[in-house]
Amino acid sequence: MGIRHTLTRSRGTRRGRRSGIALLVAMTTIMLLTVVVTELSYTARVRYVIAVHERERAQAYWVSQTGINIYKLILTANKQMEGNSSMSGAADMFGINLGDALWQMVPVLNTGLMRMLFASGGDMNDIEQEVLDEFKSSGQLSEEIVEESREGSLWSDKNFLDFDGDFTAEVTDEDSKLNVSLLGNTMGTVQDSAIGQQLYGMMAGEENDAWFRERNIDRWDIIANLKDWVDADSMGSGRSGGQEDNLYNNRDSPYLTKNAPFDTFDEVRLVEGWQDDVMDRFSKQITIHGAGKVNINTAEDEVIAALIKAYVQPTPMDDQCLRMVEQIREYMWFASFKNGKDFAKYLTNQGYTVSDGLEGQIGDSSKTFRVVSTGLVGTTTVTTTAIIDYNKSQSGAITYWRVD
Repeated sequence: MGIRHTLTRSRGTRRGRRSGIALLVAMTTIMLLTVVVTELSYTARVRYVIAVHERERAQAYWVSQTGINIYKLILTANKQMEGNSSMSGAADMFGINLGDALWQMVPVLNTGLMRMLFASGGDMNDIEQEVLDEFKSSGQLSEEIVEESREGSLWSDKNFLDFDGDFTAEVTDEDSKLNVSLLGNTMGTVQDSAIGQQLYGMMAGEENDAWFRERNIDRWDIIANLKDWVDADSMGSGRSGGQEDNLYNNRDSPYLTKNAPFDTFDEVRLVEGWQDDVMDRFSKQITIHGAGKVNINTAEDEVIAALIKAYVQPTPMDDQCLRMVEQIREYMWFASFKNGKDFAKYLTNQGYTVSDGLEGQIGDSSKTFRVVSTGLVGTTTVTTTAIIDYNKSQSGAITYWRVD
């Protein structure tokens, strides 16, 4: 009996051990399967999110192109109007500069405005004031307006605005700014060059004098550094002279001067003295694009002041320069300047002495434009920047293209 009892107890212990091992194996298997399924689910989710994002990014890219293409149509139509002698002649009689009239009427475009225009049949007066107020405050339109803007016409089942997403685009002219790329054509010193004098005029004035003194920056030196970056030789144009590359050899990551034209506007920040503060202060008044003549009719006050300080003798003080700019603005409420000679004559008639070089630095219309268009689909945005040049082509040549 003792032996039989011992055997029975031993068998029960072995069955208990086998049950414990089976339970452990089952729990381990379930745990591993849970990990595998969770990993597969997570991976699938990540791939799905990436796929959705890539799809939205592709859609947003093409939506952003809509803004670029619409502005290209507007700009091209504007240049064709400018080339029509009868239309230009009639516009001149009323003091209208036809070369810049059309694009200045629509400096900003977005799908919200266009959808309201299409939904109203072209008459914005039909849009309720509540809808306009909501759009101004939030930028959003009601579903009813959006659906109405998607409806087709008698000639097509699809409307131009029948797409998902939105875009916002704006146009600015590069010819309203000072072109630093012209320094590459400068013979002699920067002090003797037209663009050098204009840049110095932009940086002149009592407030700027104090600003540069605080930072121990010599204005002619940093203008010379721009010239050295784009000219073909390797000799420094600044007061210290020497090799151009000496300015960059001692940096943590040394590099050489380019000795070639700028390819992008951000490249200006590589030039010694044009990092950070200086670019932040003056970047809105300079460009690397265009033929170089400043369109006085679209120039900002700071650029007009730069031209005044560069070509009016003696150089006016800040308060006098401000009054001159105000006088010019008042004149342009009623008429546009036809050319540089017209602008110089105006200043002379106001009693100012003007240098002979001013006439050749002024243009009567813009031919180089920057268009920035942002497409939005879902939560994804894509911004496309294009420079469109009409100096050699009536249809416009895209000379710069960037997608962010």
